[in-house]
Amino acid sequence: MDISRETGSRIRYYRKKHQLSLEQLAALICKSKSCLSKYETGQIDIDLPTLYRIAAVLEVQVTQLLSLPPPDRAGRAPSGTVPAFFAKLDRVYSYYYDGRRNSIVRVVTEILEERAPAVFHVHMYMNVDDYDRCYLCENVYDGTLTHFDSLSLLLLQNQHMEMDHYQVGIPQPFMNTPLKWGLAFGISSRPLMPTSTKMLFAKTPQKETAEFVKNLKLSKEDIRLMKLYNMLTIL
Repeated sequence: MDISRETGSRIRYYRKKHQLSLEQLAALICKSKSCLSKYETGQIDIDLPTLYRIAAVLEVQVTQLLSLPPPDRAGRAPSGTVPAFFAKLDRVYSYYYDGRRNSIVRVVTEILEERAPAVFHVHMYMNVDDYDRCYLCENVYDGTLTHFDSLSLLLLQNQHMEMDHYQVGIPQPFMNTPLKWGLAFGISSRPLMPTSTKMLFAKTPQKETAEFVKNLKLSKEDIRLMKLYNMLTIL
């Protein structure tokens, strides 16, 4: 992968998303139009102070602009602070079913640097169509993944909706299974309201068969447990 070219492509995407021309963004970061164009096409590398200025103007995290190889976890012994399901993973794929649109919502969570023991910086990209370009999505969240003895907890902030603090609890992450159910809570934008849903987490992208879609929907057993406990639960 050409890191400069991919980083430039991300800058161009977020620039256009903000409806900024080359001239406008160049003026905001105190660079010439030709220089910014070369950044976006990967012809020249971007210095760190400029990258931070671009991120600030485009209202994104610097790490969202960077295209770096994943951390070298493959040859590393699993940390005692990382449960088996997440060991050696640099991204997790998750899915939930949106009944309002009768479709699957695909989510990619990138696991970045470890900020403290058992606490990792993450980006979550929601409503993804292309896993190779997961930043081309509907909503972007920034936050942390924290591992506890019997629960892994995602705490995330929507970058463009201050009230939307997304939270996902994933029980029993110490069990090294291919798939793991979690319970998610956030703010819906269609319409604007609090929502919660069950979310399936996977180590690799899943085939979206009819059976797969069926499992994402609320089942009779889910409804039975909701009536029993008066709450949506993931056991």
